[in-house]
Amino acid sequence: MSNSASGRFLIHALVGVIAACGASIGHSQTLPKQGTIEATYTASGADVRNVTVSGDDAVFLFESTLLMTNNSKTPLMQNVTARCVEAGFSAGSATGYCVYSDKDGDKFVEAYTYQGGSTTGKGTLSSGTGKYKGIQGQFDWQQVVALPSDKGTYNYIGKKTGSYRIP
Repeated sequence: MSNSASGRFLIHALVGVIAACGASIGHSQTLPKQGTIEATYTASGADVRNVTVSGDDAVFLFESTLLMTNNSKTPLMQNVTARCVEAGFSAGSATGYCVYSDKDGDKFVEAYTYQGGSTTGKGTLSSGTGKYKGIQGQFDWQQVVALPSDKGTYNYIGKKTGSYRIP
């Protein structure tokens, strides 16, 4: 194949890939009334405030953002973002809340817990608006890969698995 023929072939192949991606991004899936949660996400956060209690123990307030990847198996967590806050004792348990938003502006809430120092925990879903109204769900989450970060911040890739139901 000549250079010009291979160049044209590459351009046609790229146009096809771009068109396919555009079609899948622009086309939204209908959200089933119940299903599984199998989501991969990137989390990035920073300490808002730490108050030392004694020794190594501190009360903390933390803020983070989650970016959920496109996962065609579970449209619930497909292409949504979440803003989260959590508080707890560094040597004890922590509780947090995330508000998820989709491209339509519909939202739902996650409440989660974990033991200080752990990279796994449990969560529940509730308090939805729009297509998420009445949502109920539960899941396990885990940190899969820690990414580089400065002191007082964190970045990691995580997974959530569980189930949900919308009336």
